[in-house]
Amino acid sequence: MADPTQKVHVLRVGDLLVQTAAIEAVKLSLIETVTEFHRRNPLVAGMSKEALREKLDVAPEVFDLTLSRLAGDKKLEVIGEFVRLPGHSVIMKDEEAESKKMIESAFASAGLKVPALKDVLAGLKVDRTRAQKIVTLLLRDKVLIKISEDLVFHRDALDSLRKRMAGQKATTPRMDVARFKDLTRIFGSRARNPARRR
Repeated sequence: MADPTQKVHVLRVGDLLVQTAAIEAVKLSLIETVTEFHRRNPLVAGMSKEALREKLDVAPEVFDLTLSRLAGDKKLEVIGEFVRLPGHSVIMKDEEAESKKMIESAFASAGLKVPALKDVLAGLKVDRTRAQKIVTLLLRDKVLIKISEDLVFHRDALDSLRKRMAGQKATTPRMDVARFKDLTRIFGSRARNPARRR
């Protein structure tokens, strides 16, 4: 039976009244859950807020308050929609680091004539699951830019295209489809088999 002389500290969180002890318990659970996620997913930079909230199964208001406090105390970091331990970085094995370089190199050397992602992944030494996680990492770091399921570009190729477009616009404000194709030179190989895109 609770001691009636013991003070119970309560916080108002939105429309809820929550004991501070409960907030502290959620804090511990958050840190433990993120730590375990990193242990199980060394190739993933952080855990999504949504997955973390579902895992803890607490009221959204309590989750947001607790996460905000942990971030303020520098016990967790919130990067966009992802949560990680402070200073956490992806740890790669040798074959994973090599695969990362191979993926980046394949797209960098292709320029705007992008290879099919599945073909690039098929030539790697790591399994498909790890390969997909490496791609996700490259997309998150904006080394690769995903336009659609079929189109993934290296950021340098798109930067180069932007510069060419800007130079073209300086001489001719309007650009038709033929001029754009000539400028980019990316449609030759794809145009031979348009049914593949359907």
